[in-house]
Amino acid sequence: MKLLYTTMLFYEICILQKRTIRMSTTRPYTTVFFDLDGTLLPLDTSEFMKTYTASLGAYAHDNGMDAQATMDALFKGVMAMAENDGSRSNHDLFWETFSRVAGVDAQQTEPLFDEYYRTRFDEVARVATPSPESARAIAALKERGYTLAITTMPMFPLEAVHARIRWAGLDPDDFLFVTDYATAHSIKPKPAYYEEALRRAGVDASEVLMVGNHTREDGGAYRVGTDIYFVTDHVIESDEGLNLEDHKHGTLAEFADFCEALPYLR
Repeated sequence: MKLLYTTMLFYEICILQKRTIRMSTTRPYTTVFFDLDGTLLPLDTSEFMKTYTASLGAYAHDNGMDAQATMDALFKGVMAMAENDGSRSNHDLFWETFSRVAGVDAQQTEPLFDEYYRTRFDEVARVATPSPESARAIAALKERGYTLAITTMPMFPLEAVHARIRWAGLDPDDFLFVTDYATAHSIKPKPAYYEEALRRAGVDASEVLMVGNHTREDGGAYRVGTDIYFVTDHVIESDEGLNLEDHKHGTLAEFADFCEALPYLR
């Protein structure tokens, strides 16, 4: 029995040491890319999508559109963005598909959607729980001179991304850029999406730490050469994604501690 206890204790110490070594080993980063939903903005993605689609459907109905037809066209548009070959922006593919499926004029309908994001989208914020740890992490990185960018799934207009940044208690101006459907020509986890973000940041992948919560979608950044840190509060593990235990990971609070331990660049 004593031998079994000693063996188990040794095993636990080895696991702890392995994680400590992995967590303390960092590259000389200059730039940090952030996922948003489930990472800087704590929320359950399924609950967010359910609340968002119900809100948008109600808004469409209130403005004389068929709610179900609008949602059907929305999802077809999302699928079109997912299959983008890089030749067009996600925005253009979305509205071409939406207009065809819904039988509406995009030039008339897009301004209506823009108005939704300005006036009604914030009602969806009730499913999010802002954490002061996000602000602590961002403050630590800014103080140390790191370049920051939001590399969220680029299927929303810029106004919607900025809104969700504010839900997290952060300022959109803290970031060099955010990815949205008008500026992106691919989606996660495709290499083209991350390569486009790297070009916008003007850095090599070896200088970048990607911070996310999805082992497949955010793990795509690691596959093009960035380092990665998985925030585990709302982690999503995929069979097609990276193995969480093989990479830096921790709670949002632990990530903020990690940021405060990084060196100053200036």
